[in-house]
Amino acid sequence: MKVSSIICFTFLIFLFACTQDKGDVPFKPVATCTDGILNGNETAIDCGGTCGDCKEITIPTQGYNAATNYAGYNLAWSDEFEGANLSTSKWGFHIGTGCPSLCGWGNNEEQYFSDNNSNIYQKEGNLIITAKNDNIGGKNYSSSRIHTDNKFEFKYGRVDIRASMPTAPGTWTALFMLNKNYTINNPGAYWPSGGEIDIMEYLGENRNDVMGTGHYGKDWPTNHRYNSVHFSALNNQSFNKVYYVYSIVWEENKITWLINDIVYHTMTPTTTSANGQPYPFNDEFYFVIALSVGGNLPKVKPLAKDFPDSLIIDYVRVYQKK
Repeated sequence: MKVSSIICFTFLIFLFACTQDKGDVPFKPVATCTDGILNGNETAIDCGGTCGDCKEITIPTQGYNAATNYAGYNLAWSDEFEGANLSTSKWGFHIGTGCPSLCGWGNNEEQYFSDNNSNIYQKEGNLIITAKNDNIGGKNYSSSRIHTDNKFEFKYGRVDIRASMPTAPGTWTALFMLNKNYTINNPGAYWPSGGEIDIMEYLGENRNDVMGTGHYGKDWPTNHRYNSVHFSALNNQSFNKVYYVYSIVWEENKITWLINDIVYHTMTPTTTSANGQPYPFNDEFYFVIALSVGGNLPKVKPLAKDFPDSLIIDYVRVYQKK
């Protein structure tokens, strides 16, 4: 056998990871340890090999569930994350590091955002976004960030997002909304002047705390202002262990933040005018969902041994007044 043939044959063995040739049955690719995930249909990780950093994705079985209807409101848009793949008619991807216009996505984050199915996929009616210890695009971590820009933009309504948070210290989960005119290519044009509504932010080093925030202020960077309120886990059930429902009720001249239907924060034009700034939240916005690693907000450095780790989202629902 020629040397080139031997090399090719060896490559195929590694590519198709331990699958046996049974008669006329062709080789089939199988999930292996290299994807960093203990796949549900995988009976032996890497065909029996060791995998010290693989972690099984555990879907929560407990937690709060939102109502499916509200008096005076209709369901206007939703994603229940059923099926095998994320709906590209509803969601787009932010890919890369944010460079050149928004390097580190504006926060010195340490991940490369991808659309790889090892970073984002659907399982048991949930969206799974997984941050991994990788070496992609000059970054040591990979994850995913999705949005509804130019796919679903809306003004006013009730938003419910049912989710379970990651565990790894140094992770930063953000469920937020940006002005319809905001773009990654020219971020300063509409941020923070166009407004940002952080439905929820969570840091992996503090599993019993989340916050809701509104960002605003004209003439970046001179007048960036924000109002943020923290909310503590209920009944000794950390945000990474069970589902919580993160909500806003968004009306003209008022945003109300809720967790498990408990009100904990509000903003109105009086809030922004107290800081000498206009109120930007009476415009259309779109969703962004991101699992970041590191950055300006986390207070601890991420460690490779804590990854992979995942954000789990059961649904996103938008209700608007009839």
